[in-house]
Amino acid sequence: MLTFFIGILSGFCLALPVGAIALMCINKTLQYGIKSGLAVGLGASFADAFYAFIAIYSLSTISNIFLQNGDILRIIGGLCLIFISIRMLFSGPVTIEDKKVNYNEWPKDIISGFIITISNPLTYIGFIALLSYMHLTFKNFNSDLILNFSAGAFVGSMAWWLILVEFARFLKNKVNSTFIRRSNIISGLIILGFGAIVILSTLS
Repeated sequence: MLTFFIGILSGFCLALPVGAIALMCINKTLQYGIKSGLAVGLGASFADAFYAFIAIYSLSTISNIFLQNGDILRIIGGLCLIFISIRMLFSGPVTIEDKKVNYNEWPKDIISGFIITISNPLTYIGFIALLSYMHLTFKNFNSDLILNFSAGAFVGSMAWWLILVEFARFLKNKVNSTFIRRSNIISGLIILGFGAIVILSTLS
């Protein structure tokens, strides 16, 4: 159980930094509701759990595969960010209605959240750093330990996204359509910047 709680702490801490995924989660919640925002967070949590698995299994060669292909992953992630930002910038007028929104594109939101998060190998490095800080090397790891840590990382990461979605839901009751449209434009420009920086820094 200790490994599970360490995984929760690690997943929560590494999900905290506000970046492209956080902006996307907030805007999806504002525009399409809780289901869309949670779908983005769910995809990110799956990616965090995957990197947690890789981190704790880092004594094997499988972890090096993702580090050696880090440039490719970052370029893919950067392109995905640019694509999402363009959709946000050129989306039509936003309307807020009291009735329940019929939104069925949450599978795409899960995939987007996963791809953007998995494209950042720094998440893997973050897990390694936290494990090292806690003086846990897991020399004699087994399947239970690996699964407990990975599951804990998923729960911790998802806990943060639940908090963020709830915050966005609170904002939704305080804002109007103009605010959400401006938020889409500002967030779209910031995410576009993230994507450009990722690609340029990788190619340079």
